[in-house]
Amino acid sequence: MVRVYKRKTQQHSWSSDSMTKAIDAVIEKKMSYKKAAEQFRVPQTILERYMKKKQSDNNYTVTKMLGRYRTVFTPEQEKELFSYLKSMEAQLFGLILMELRELAFQLAEKNNIPHPFGKDGKAGEDWARQFILKHPDLTLRTPEATSAARAMVFNKVVDKFFNLLKEVVQSNRITADRMYNCDETGLTVNSKEHSKIIAQKGRRQVGVVTSTDRGQTVTIELCFSAAGVYLPPMLIFPRKRMQQVFEMGLPPGASSVCSENGWVTKELFVVWFKQFIQFLGASKDRKILLLLDGHSTHTKNLELIHLARENGVILLCFSPHCSHKLQPLDVSFMKPLSTFYENEIRKFLRSHPGKVVTLVNIAPLFGAAYTRAATMTTALNGFRKTGIFPMNKNVFEEVDFMPSLTTDIALETSQMLGPASKVSLPLPGPSTTLASDISLPSPGPNTTLASDISLPSPGKISTPVHTAKLIPARDDSTLAFPLCFQEKNTRSSSTYSACSAIN
Repeated sequence: MVRVYKRKTQQHSWSSDSMTKAIDAVIEKKMSYKKAAEQFRVPQTILERYMKKKQSDNNYTVTKMLGRYRTVFTPEQEKELFSYLKSMEAQLFGLILMELRELAFQLAEKNNIPHPFGKDGKAGEDWARQFILKHPDLTLRTPEATSAARAMVFNKVVDKFFNLLKEVVQSNRITADRMYNCDETGLTVNSKEHSKIIAQKGRRQVGVVTSTDRGQTVTIELCFSAAGVYLPPMLIFPRKRMQQVFEMGLPPGASSVCSENGWVTKELFVVWFKQFIQFLGASKDRKILLLLDGHSTHTKNLELIHLARENGVILLCFSPHCSHKLQPLDVSFMKPLSTFYENEIRKFLRSHPGKVVTLVNIAPLFGAAYTRAATMTTALNGFRKTGIFPMNKNVFEEVDFMPSLTTDIALETSQMLGPASKVSLPLPGPSTTLASDISLPSPGPNTTLASDISLPSPGKISTPVHTAKLIPARDDSTLAFPLCFQEKNTRSSSTYSACSAIN
């Protein structure tokens, strides 16, 4: 089959509606064959042929077909297949091109639909690509890895986070210039990803020079506000003793510290938090809201908690495993920073042949990338897209919650300092019954196609049942939180606590 076919004639370029109007005009004796053909721009010979069919059958409708080839599936069947592909992708179980070909073959076989597919159990690659081209909403894309925990947890229960955020903002009159988000990211002498380069067509492998096979990690502490203000970053180098050369080329006001492995610790996060308080001039009269994830250096850090209380800083944690959707830094800033950093490394290696990037070069390379990435628009878009500021809990659509549908379970939850109540979450239903002449699977347990066809598709993931309750903290509590969220995993019998807010 010719993959890029160009028509060479104008045959059947008329529309079915024009032909129907011409037939009606001739039947009502308003026009002759010749005049109707000229008026509605249809071939006269074809008009006469359709007139004979209409006279023999009053219910006849004009159907235009090119040549002897027919489509395998009807428009209704293709619509069902199109909806199924979108539904599977929305639930993070998208089909590859090979699975689409197998699915089309099995549907045609089990529903006794004549088809020109081969005997290898798959529809042709040309059919699959033409099906995608026929539906502009479909395209082939490389998916981004999303952990099962993130897929299962991000459901409509995130409304509780927005309710708590609204309560904190309104009770303390928090404005955009006093709402901040902080997070950590890692940089190495090798960039995490590489941009596409121009290369000779047909080469089996295209390479690019890197400094080492595996590089040491430098942790960066980042923070910006809903008003577009950036705090000077802090770099954590994997060293036992700090050297002044590591600070050369850093952005203005930035600082650097060291740890044995280059990771953030409770003590180092407190060092950054003191800089945060000093930079903003936080006090009990001018409270600051700091949004952060549930990392142990944030939630199980007594010195941090005491400093926050003494200086009027309200700490609010995101829902577990939801930072990829709720954290402004993850949503808008981390990707541009990584891209610009990779560009700086590539320019350095190209400008210094024979040299490699070392820890000494991290500061100037990061400084150049950070200056390009840290724009006010990026910060404003991060808070807007997450619905935090301006506050909009409806920023997420139904498609954003679809990955959690296959694993949603009923949770037994207690209200804050109130009686217990049950929260029912939607459970995956049985396989959806589609049109009578086509059967498609829906994600859920024991997914099957028509009759006994089985295609790899998501089943119900076995997850532990969690029992959660909110408990008030005592004055002598080691957690020192007004409200702590304690969760017990009934399968592993492990218990952990994380903060919800500090007033």
